[in-house]
Amino acid sequence: MTLSLFRRGATAPGLPLSPIAELRARDSERLRRYRELLDFYEGGHFPTPRRGQTNLVVNYARAVVDKGVSYLFGRGVHFSVLEDAPPATGQAATAAARARRAERLLAQIAEENDLELLLLHAATNAATLGDAVLKVLWDAAGGRVRIVNVDPFCFFPTWAGDDLSALRRVAVCSRIGVPEARERYGWRGAGRAGADTVEALEVWTAERFQLLVEDAVVREGPNPYGFIPFVHVPNLQPPNSPWGRSDLVDVIPLNRELDERMSDQADLIRYHADPPVVFRGVERHSDLAVGPGTVWDLPRDADVALLEWRGSLPALQEHIERVLRALYEVAETPRTSFGDSGRLLSGVALETELQPLIQRTLRKRVGWSVALRRCAQMALQLTDRFGSAREGVGGPGPSPRSARYRVRVIWPPMLPRDDDAEAQRNLALVAGGLRAHRSAMDALGVPDPEAELRRVQQDRQILNTGAAP
Repeated sequence: MTLSLFRRGATAPGLPLSPIAELRARDSERLRRYRELLDFYEGGHFPTPRRGQTNLVVNYARAVVDKGVSYLFGRGVHFSVLEDAPPATGQAATAAARARRAERLLAQIAEENDLELLLLHAATNAATLGDAVLKVLWDAAGGRVRIVNVDPFCFFPTWAGDDLSALRRVAVCSRIGVPEARERYGWRGAGRAGADTVEALEVWTAERFQLLVEDAVVREGPNPYGFIPFVHVPNLQPPNSPWGRSDLVDVIPLNRELDERMSDQADLIRYHADPPVVFRGVERHSDLAVGPGTVWDLPRDADVALLEWRGSLPALQEHIERVLRALYEVAETPRTSFGDSGRLLSGVALETELQPLIQRTLRKRVGWSVALRRCAQMALQLTDRFGSAREGVGGPGPSPRSARYRVRVIWPPMLPRDDDAEAQRNLALVAGGLRAHRSAMDALGVPDPEAELRRVQQDRQILNTGAAP
């Protein structure tokens, strides 16, 4: 792969675009949209300040995004690995052991990468910008798999023309310090005058990898992984588009209207609390004191009065309530989700009121399940290829190397539940032979069912024999 991957353009005769500048120019509309969405999430709701008027920001945009992320990943997530049917008789135990070891390995990878926090950050990117990007790589120095949340502003993909879910090429840019570029990549350039950082660009295809620092190729060769190690997660992906849709698209106009009307209401309150003073027949009044107990000596024909509102006040509060109701409905985030039900609700009634948010979260789980399965499969492939030293993870047993993995994402319940009733239901299913112990423990949210079952067996042995096994 060479620099010919990028079409060389020019901003002026003799001034070609750098590869990173060309990528940014190609995706300028997307980056502009990202910037506007991020600014609104951060509270920049008034592009032009209202001069002489209140500029009150009620940031429902951040509340809607953070609420959705909490329902999606606030209670974590874990993985279950299913073994394929063994190709020959007598290999069922071996296949099951491989699947269990792969499952323990995924649990350890999640712990080493602080996966719960990482997914909160990635889901916030997806809900705010419409897209999240995860990178799965092998850390040779640490001898482990790493999962990284990539800034969507730095992600420039190319998809297959007939399959919008298949990545053909990915370019990712970053800004690093000059000493780091020289230490990590052996870069010997001078950098730009007065700059202490340089721009790096990774370009990946399934066959080749290339790394550029300030337009200079510092590494190039075959892709060591055999696949593109990036997973793009589109938020509420519309059909016929590779990009996701931000949760804020329909919220922004309503939130902006709410800000303006509540600012108007604040101006009305300020007007009535401190109305202007009207002087008639007084030529100079700048030195007149205003306050309780003030005595003014006015000319005979002079008059002083407060400028009061005459007529009926505009129905601001009713309009604000209508805007809030529309915002709750469009964002699929009912008022109850903010803790404002106004009454005590049973579990069934609470679930009914929260149905819009639950349905929205379930739609998001579909896309995230696909992405997390891909990440898990990449992590296992990288361990198979590079992690021979880690095959002992989880104790002795058959190696997961060369096994085929079917990864299942286990989502916890979104709403509070009766843990006793759920446990009794699973106990009845296990006793009736309708559910395995591991499946019941998955349903109850046990992160490592195999380890938990071993501890249960050890406890039973201790109780039966009176001594440790």
